[in-house]
Amino acid sequence: MKKKWEVLYLSQEDCVAAGGADMSGTMKAVERSFMLHGLEDFIQPGKPVIRWGGPETEETTGRIMSMPSWLGGGKCAELLKEKTGLPPVNTAGIKYIPSRPWNPKKYGLPRASAIIIILDPETLHPVCVMDGAIASAMRTGAASGVAIKYLGNPDSKVMGLIGSSVQAKTQIMAFKEGCPNLEVCKVYSPTRANAEKFAKDMSDKAKMEIIPVDSPKEAFADADVISTATMARKSYVDPGWYKEGSTHTEISFWDTPPSALSVFDRIFVDDWFQVQHHGVDVSARAVKEGFIREDKISGNLGEVVCGKKQGRLSSEDKIFFNPIGMGIHDLSEAFRVYENAKTNGIGRVLPLFEDADGWLEKLK
Repeated sequence: MKKKWEVLYLSQEDCVAAGGADMSGTMKAVERSFMLHGLEDFIQPGKPVIRWGGPETEETTGRIMSMPSWLGGGKCAELLKEKTGLPPVNTAGIKYIPSRPWNPKKYGLPRASAIIIILDPETLHPVCVMDGAIASAMRTGAASGVAIKYLGNPDSKVMGLIGSSVQAKTQIMAFKEGCPNLEVCKVYSPTRANAEKFAKDMSDKAKMEIIPVDSPKEAFADADVISTATMARKSYVDPGWYKEGSTHTEISFWDTPPSALSVFDRIFVDDWFQVQHHGVDVSARAVKEGFIREDKISGNLGEVVCGKKQGRLSSEDKIFFNPIGMGIHDLSEAFRVYENAKTNGIGRVLPLFEDADGWLEKLK
């Protein structure tokens, strides 16, 4: 008897058709993975990184990351449904994401590409191979959105945004989803025309007034919630810019100096083990360089999402969220898109093999 196997292939366009560009859906998927992280129903080894030099070369030469993970949820299916409206995942997958900083200018390509593979939980054979660029960008924005939902002041009205690229677009959409009361976004880009184009392109989508400003300081001024989403190679944030009660999500590496973390009342990460393992994020450098003690790290955001820890203790708290980016978010979001694609007949079914042992007949 032949042992054949097929996989569902989802192109980038297929992922969009299956809801991959819907921030509301991505937020639910990322909230699911944060919850399972907090409940310790996951497996996520430290991600291996190929670099051509030290950590700083990621912004100049590039990097290649592999992010394997497994997510459960079977033991808390009712809680997941109540909290996110989504079912358990109960399977494993991996995201492979190479990145070259010069791709946009030199080749007209995105900085990073990605492939995500989802496995059948019983056989551990692949059942889906999909473009991972959309899931990667969307889940990065959604992680910040979940942080704002749980850590930000709910009556926040003003967003400060540094950056105007793809990540800035997913950040503003996720911030609005996490804090619907937001009314204004002040955006700064080193190229004023980029900030103006961002305002034109995103104001209707985000349902916010977007105001281009001429400096990072202006973007921070009076901002209740802040996102830094840049390719900065050196720090520029002044800790004196933060207002009382503000929440800052730092998805970049170098925008905020390690010394600035001493002004925050609460500091959260997505996974402290992963942050330390990677070693580049500002929270890890702040501890390593002695600006804060390790016990200043208030916890992982998943612990807040699942109710193990309290996030904001008062409306005056200044809170910093510093995610490394977790493979379980990619898996949760990819699984959501995969399930939608199966339900709606989206994608192409490809044979992986027609006969598992047939190749042996061709052995030379």
